[in-house]
Amino acid sequence: MSAWVQYSLIFLWLAPLLAAAALRWGVRGATKQRALSLGFALPIFLVACALFVHEGTRHAYKEDHLEQGMGWLHSHFAVDGLNAVLLPLTAGLTLVALLMTPRAEMRAGLAAKIMVVEGALMGSFLALDAGLLSFFVVLSLLPLWFDAKHRGSRPLQVIMKSLVAATTLALTVAMIGLAFEASAAGVKNPLDLVALANSPYTPSPWIGTLVLAVALLRMGIVPLHLWIPATAQHSTPHLALVTCLTPVGSFMLARLALAIFPRVLGPAAPLLMAVGVFTALYGAFLAVGQFDLRRIVAWFWVSQSGLVLAGFAGLDDASVSGALLQAMSTVVECGGLMLLTLAVEVRANTTDLRKLGGLAHNAPRMATAYLILAAAAVGFPGTISFVAEDLVGQGLLRDHPFVVGLLFIVTAVNGITLWRAFKRTFLGPPSPHADDLRGFEDLRRWESYAIAGMIGTLLLGGFLPEPLLAVRRGVVDTIGRIEAPAQVEASGH
Repeated sequence: MSAWVQYSLIFLWLAPLLAAAALRWGVRGATKQRALSLGFALPIFLVACALFVHEGTRHAYKEDHLEQGMGWLHSHFAVDGLNAVLLPLTAGLTLVALLMTPRAEMRAGLAAKIMVVEGALMGSFLALDAGLLSFFVVLSLLPLWFDAKHRGSRPLQVIMKSLVAATTLALTVAMIGLAFEASAAGVKNPLDLVALANSPYTPSPWIGTLVLAVALLRMGIVPLHLWIPATAQHSTPHLALVTCLTPVGSFMLARLALAIFPRVLGPAAPLLMAVGVFTALYGAFLAVGQFDLRRIVAWFWVSQSGLVLAGFAGLDDASVSGALLQAMSTVVECGGLMLLTLAVEVRANTTDLRKLGGLAHNAPRMATAYLILAAAAVGFPGTISFVAEDLVGQGLLRDHPFVVGLLFIVTAVNGITLWRAFKRTFLGPPSPHADDLRGFEDLRRWESYAIAGMIGTLLLGGFLPEPLLAVRRGVVDTIGRIEAPAQVEASGH
């Protein structure tokens, strides 16, 4: 592994945390904080993109490792086909969120909190040590918790406190149990994911159940979903965006549950399939009845998370690959839609559909971008979601045709929801209940470029999906491990 790759594996998670410290204690003033945060976010994005290209062209997304220490004092970071795409995706979303945050809102350490989330997410994706991964997952939630305390919303404080406490307790107990069990089984580095995957030791089901519960919580799977719409509507919006609309939950399923806890995921697959389909339907039908643009995007995210879980639960090469691809594309689509929603809110002082209308006249670029992102979100041909949904359908069709039919209904309902949101916001005459919107401004130049980059990513991935499908390379082996326990049980009978 080249030296710059080794440095990159540390830089991508450490630099945002150092930037957050500088922003929190060393820099004052919204303008300076904005400049410094962008000064860190841009090179982080460029390094993540360079690492993605390097790993694809030189190593075909085989693992590049940086391992230090032994035993309990051990760190292990790596880039592979599973996380190589997520690094520029996360860095890009953070960069765009900072670009589109109004300068007036860069107060109370907002930039520092966003950078902490970025560093924690990068660490989660890069860590091949279960303890470090768990630490970064908890860390990614803390800025949103502190933000809830700062805003003074009692219900939001209760939700965030419960979320952080549940995540911390579950992962702490799971990691302690895993460390003691693996050490007793003779695993040299008991929390190293590579060592665990290569050893004959299989963790106890209760450990896997705790990790699986945290993954479902981060995805927003029913009934662990309430924090998603609550934070989307009541938290500081750009911080909520980078915290909630991330693939960290689905990543935990792929990195931990698929590879390390087959005794849990295998038997639970039918239940997870049912929960995933129910979540997809529940989120879709809740979204269609909303009148707030923020809540529409939040419930759409919940619905798409259900689709992703159903793909994982299919335990098929194609369906799992499609689920991973869908998780990535949903981040871009929901992130773009939420950023446009917040741009509308800044200009119109509302996201209530009943107080909007006719904005396309003054903001054609914004309207066009919203329509394209909405179409991409429901699988329009030529976009990443089209490829992802096709893979999920292929993987589920043979053994679960009824599920595929239900997911088609989900897609149709979500399409109706997003078209309704677009129509009520941008088309027709302004609402008689609206404030004067004649001075409504279109996207600024840098905002247009940022949104265009997100749309370009969706189109490029749709027409050239091969690099993104590199996540399939390790799927077959892990599925084999999951199916093995069921086969052993069958032979025992």
